[in-house]
This record gives sequence, C-alpha cells and structure tokens, in this order.
Amino acid sequence: MFTELLGFNAGRYAAGAPVTGSINYAFGGARTDNAAFPPGMRNQLLAYTGGGGTFGANDLVSVLGGANNIFQAFPGAAASPTTAQATMQAVATSAAADINFIVNSVAGAGAGTVLVTNLPRLGITPQFSASNPLVGASGSALADFSGTTFNSALLTGLYGVAAANPNSNIILMDLYKISDPLAGNPGLFGLTNVTAPCFNGVTVCANPDSYLYWDGVHPTAAGHRLIAALANDYLYYGDLGAQSTVQAETGFRQREDLLDLATEGLSARGTWEPGTHLTFGALYDSVETDARGVVAASDATGWGGRVGLDHVMSDTARFGLAGTFRTAEVDAGPMAFDVETYAFDIYAGWRSGAMFVNATMGGSIDKYDDITRATALAPIVHSGETDGGSLGARLQAGTWFDMGGIALSPRVAVNFVSTDVNGYVEQGVAAQYEYQDRTVEGASGEISLRAEGGGDGMNFWVEGGYRDTFGDNWDAVRVGIAGNPAQVLSREFDDPFGGSMIASAGIEADVGPGSISLGYRGRFGDAADNHVGAVTFRLPLQ
Repeated sequence: MFTELLGFNAGRYAAGAPVTGSINYAFGGARTDNAAFPPGMRNQLLAYTGGGGTFGANDLVSVLGGANNIFQAFPGAAASPTTAQATMQAVATSAAADINFIVNSVAGAGAGTVLVTNLPRLGITPQFSASNPLVGASGSALADFSGTTFNSALLTGLYGVAAANPNSNIILMDLYKISDPLAGNPGLFGLTNVTAPCFNGVTVCANPDSYLYWDGVHPTAAGHRLIAALANDYLYYGDLGAQSTVQAETGFRQREDLLDLATEGLSARGTWEPGTHLTFGALYDSVETDARGVVAASDATGWGGRVGLDHVMSDTARFGLAGTFRTAEVDAGPMAFDVETYAFDIYAGWRSGAMFVNATMGGSIDKYDDITRATALAPIVHSGETDGGSLGARLQAGTWFDMGGIALSPRVAVNFVSTDVNGYVEQGVAAQYEYQDRTVEGASGEISLRAEGGGDGMNFWVEGGYRDTFGDNWDAVRVGIAGNPAQVLSREFDDPFGGSMIASAGIEADVGPGSISLGYRGRFGDAADNHVGAVTFRLPLQ
C-alpha cells in the first residue's frame, strides 16, 4: 500500500503494541466513526494515544478514510431512489466531519505534517461503474455524488482546521483530480486495464501489475505505487518547487551581462572621435550551474540581437543607448523554461588623459514561457508561464599605462541588479504548485586588469579579474499548493555565482567606414560558469 511505501510499517492494534516508530493503525472495512470492530478511525486514534502514543513536530501522519462509510450505506440508499441523495449526503458529510475531527486532534497534539487524502472518483471504479449491471447509470451517478460531497466537505473543514493549527502543515492529497487522467491514459502509467478488478472473488488475473484495481474499489500494488509517487509530489513541494530559483537567477544573470556589455566600449584605449554611430550586433551565451542541495544542476543556452546609438560629444565625453532582445532555453533538472528578454540600456563615459569613468543603467521585461515541471508522478508534466522584470546599474573607473606597444589598465567596478519574478500557478493534475512573487537583489564589486595592443586598423584586448558580492537581498523561494490548506514553504538561496573569476578577450578591426568587434566574456564561480560571446558592428551616421 502507498502508506507502506512512504514508510508506515504495519503495526499491531492490540494492548501493549509499540507506539514509537512508523505505525499503521488502519483496518480494512473501518469507518471513520467510533465503531468497535472493525475499529473506527476515531477509535484507532484513541488506541494510539491511550497506549502512550504522541505526535511531534517531525512526525508525518497519514489520514485516509470515508469510503467505507459510503460503501456500507450505499445499498440501502440506492434502494430508495427518492431519498438516495439526501441519505448519502448525510453519510458523506458526517464522514468528512469525522476526518476533520481526527486531523484537528492530531494537529492539535503537535504533529508537524498531516497528509489527508480525499476519495477518488467512485463512479468509474469497477464496483460502481455504469457498466456494472448491478449499479447502472443512476447508481454510478449516486456514487460520484457521494464522493464529491465528501471531498467538498472535507476540503472546507480542513481550511478551518489548518487555520486553527498554524504549527501543523495540513496537506490534502487530491486523488479525485488524478482519477480521470489515470482512467483515460492507462498506458502512460504502465497499466492496461483500469475498468475490471484483477481479483474477481475466485481467481487472480495473470498480471496484477497491469491492473489499476485489485477488487471493485481498492488499487493493486501497482496502483498504490502511483499513489505513493503522487504523495511525494504533495509532501515535498517545498523542495521540488525550489527548483524555480533558476528563473530569477537567469533574469539576474542576463541583466548583469547587459551591464557588462554596455560599458565594454567605454573602457577601451582608442581615441574618442566626435560623431554619432549606429551599433548593432548579435549575442550568444551559455551557463552551467552546479547542483545545490535540493536544486538540480542546470544548463542554459541563448542568443540575442542588439541595436544601439552611440554619440561622442568630444574626446572626453560620450553617451549612448541600446535595445536588446534575448532568448534562452533553460533545462534545470525536473524544470525547463524559455526566457524572452526585452531590454533597454543607457550609458555615458568620461575620460581625462589616462583616467576614465563610465556608468550604465537599464532595465528589461522578462517573459518566462513554456515552463514545465516533471512531477513525481511520471509521466505527468505540469506547465506554467509568468513574467517579471530586472533593473540594474554599473559604475566603472580606471586608468591606462602605456608600456611600449601594450597598454595596461587596472580598473574597478560596482554593480547593482534587482530582478522580480511574478508568482504563478502550475497547470496539471498532480500537486499544483503555487509559486509566490520573488525579488532578488545583489550588489557586487570587481577588480580587473586589461591589456590592449595592436595597430594598422586592428587592435586586441585581454582582461582578467575577480568579482564578488558585497551585499544581497535574495528572497526565499516560497511555494504553496493551489486550492489546498497546505502552508507556503520557504527555501533560502543566494547568488549561485558568488565569488567568481572573470575573463574577457576580443579583437576589433576597421571595416570600410566602420568597425567590427568580436569579443568573449566569461565568469567562473564555485557553483556556476557563464560564457557570453558578441559580435558588434559600428557604423558612422553621415
């Protein structure tokens, strides 16, 4: 059973039975009430606490019941069609009230996590299917009504229980939502028969793992493995949803790249000749990020185009602006997404003799499209989309020393970037993660040394240095489950680059009335490496 796959070992319901470790008090046929035998779920709880059992902050408690109340009341209700719905509504709401009472008791006693499971769609089980001649279409509809009535009352009550017990995380696992996808696409889950029972009361089918149902209503071991996988998607949403940190990190890193690119031309050694130039170019970038705790390794590749206007006022003053479009594909473990960035930057530079100072600032609109997350219930994949924006500024200063054919320039720079990613809700039939708004901000400083040389219409440069963060404010990744009493959980992450070596190299050549440059810039951190290549054309405007 799925609870055993989650670690609950079969316990003994008897006086003196152990009340520590992983314990299972479930009984086949048990209702939610105080029935003596099979012991109702309220009595199961009393047996545990009466034997000295306690609940702690690190405990996981699984609570699932209510179906037997419906099964046992169903024949009598179905025999009186005029009152059948009223009868089953009373049974279902009473059963839901029992479950909510149990959950409230467990949470109030200190259980850290309570996994509450609702009922699957009863009307498509072999026992209550419309194709079952003993039930028919009306009976199948009554079974569905009973289950949905229970599920609705259960969810409503759980919100109140969760509000009254803020120290317990009460998670509802929605079996109902996955019922039709399982029945409609059994082959995706390794099943071939989702309509008939494997055990017909006399014989067992040849391949039980290909069946969803063992009997008329209970899953096979294969079915329980699917439920256990679904349970993991619900239980570990804080860790699994933390993978979304890569979204903000991508927007943050791209804003840093564009700030670096905007100041590149302002820090070169060449003379500034008054005039206005049109610049346009192409970018290519790739990023590899190592795994960090619950966050898997990621890879991103992208390209972009850039158009700008550069105006040199004099040999000491220069300013310009540029617009950039970038797109990237990111694979981050179970999550993947595309990013489209529309950016605008302005920059200005000043120099006097060998000294120079330049600054740039800009912003971007970031669209995160085609977001997918492979859920714990393979092959179910959830989807989503969101957007956000980034702002940033960079200030750089340095000086030049002529060394006889080669010029050296020590320089320093500071950067500030702020990236916002708007919250969104996944779409899918497993646990629908609800990601909260997130802002990440970081200030970094760098020192570097650039060497430049060349002549006859061509020059080259190489640069090396070190960049590190001296101030940041990275919001935690906060994830909840949509339409669920589960708490919003937080996971903390910082800039994955941290301290990193920086290196760049390039070449520029005069071509006709303008020039062309080809450059590379890389960052090499403890947890991530970033590579950006650019080709830029610069043409004078007559």
